[in-house]
This record gives sequence, structure tokens and C-alpha cells, in this order.
Amino acid sequence: MPLNADDHSEIMMLAGRYSQGVDLGEAETWRSVWTDDAIMEMESAGMKLSGDDLWAVPANHDPAAPQTRHRASSFVIDGDGDAATMSSYVTVVIVPAADDSSGDPARVGFHGRYQDELRRVDGAWKIAHRKIIADWMPD
Repeated sequence: MPLNADDHSEIMMLAGRYSQGVDLGEAETWRSVWTDDAIMEMESAGMKLSGDDLWAVPANHDPAAPQTRHRASSFVIDGDGDAATMSSYVTVVIVPAADDSSGDPARVGFHGRYQDELRRVDGAWKIAHRKIIADWMPD
């Protein structure tokens, strides 16, 4: 059965939960977007995370440090039944910490693409595999 409007809406919400989970250091939100056997990889950085390494990503959040804001856009979602793919662009903006008085402006820290394989698990869409492709990173 092809994906319907509710599937598309739920998958878009999944993308938002991913961004907020990592940006705000919300471990429970972060964990909720992934299947139990999920993999996140970024070949250009030599990164391939799964299991405990993947679940620990929000632990790196430091409210006193500059913050990230992942802004995903231009979603293309396809699928059938309980499997789907989503491709999107992502721009990561780095913003100064709330108590930063340096006057440094926000800046783009990364621009690239996500290529996702999604699965419906117990009625909820989740990311089974995320490939992050860097189109631009600062030197």
C-alpha cells in the first residue's frame, strides 16, 4: 500500500524530532527516532555509529558551548507499506551559547544531504539507516 498523507506528515515530524533531539541534547527524543538496529554514517568524516555509540550522541550536548541548529529541508519521501526512503538537504547553523558575550555571529557549520532508509516499527516511523553526505564544510 502506497504511503498516504498521514505517513508523509509523520515522517516530516520524525525529521523534526531528530533535529531537536540532537540540538537540544534530548536523549529520549533522540533515541525515539531510531530503530533498534539503526546506523548513522558519514563517510567523509569516517563516522559509522550504531548501538550505544549512536544512543550516546546527545550526551555530547553542552549548554555552555556554542549550539547547533540542524535545519533540514527539501524533503523527498517515497515508500510502500512499512518501508520508506527520505532524502533531504541539511544546513547546520552554529550559534553562540546563550551567555556568550563575544559578539560572534551565528555561522553555517555544515551543508549537505541526508539519505534515509525508514521503517515503521510498532506503528511509528523510525530511521533505520541515515547516510550523511557533506556538500560543504568549513576548512
